[in-house]
Amino acid sequence: MARLLQVIIFLIFSLHAAAQGTQFITGPCTSDADCASACCGFNSGKCAGPVVAQERDGGCGRGNAQPNNDAALALTGGAPMSAQANAPPAASQAANVGNGSAPSKGSQFITGTCEKDADCASACCGFNSGKCAGPAVAQERDGGCGRGNSQPNDNALKALQRRVVVW
Repeated sequence: MARLLQVIIFLIFSLHAAAQGTQFITGPCTSDADCASACCGFNSGKCAGPVVAQERDGGCGRGNAQPNNDAALALTGGAPMSAQANAPPAASQAANVGNGSAPSKGSQFITGTCEKDADCASACCGFNSGKCAGPAVAQERDGGCGRGNSQPNDNALKALQRRVVVW
């Protein structure tokens, strides 16, 4: 009986550990470690693209005392966020709204069309689909990131993994 209890406890802990970091964008979360994007929106408690969360959700880090930008820095290589992110579009850009023009560099959200990783806020343009994706999800469902390159890559996922500590 004690052996059976040990096995059950082991399975419960294994399932809990395996589920960490698997929540997709817009799914509920309580910390950055819950999300495949390594970013739990500070205000919303929903997984978000790290760069987008800085602009729309007060940053990442739900459950912490203060928001953070750790995942965004990992994706951008430590480069600061563009000061133009909240600026109104120029007249030439405003005229292109709705005519299929490409979004500004690094601003496309998950499932938006892209030609290369740099187009996406998640730094991952699905290799097969040409749509922005979460780095971990793209590895499983889209052949990886790197649309427009000769081979897929996992650069954005590696950047996130270097910055995320899972307890």
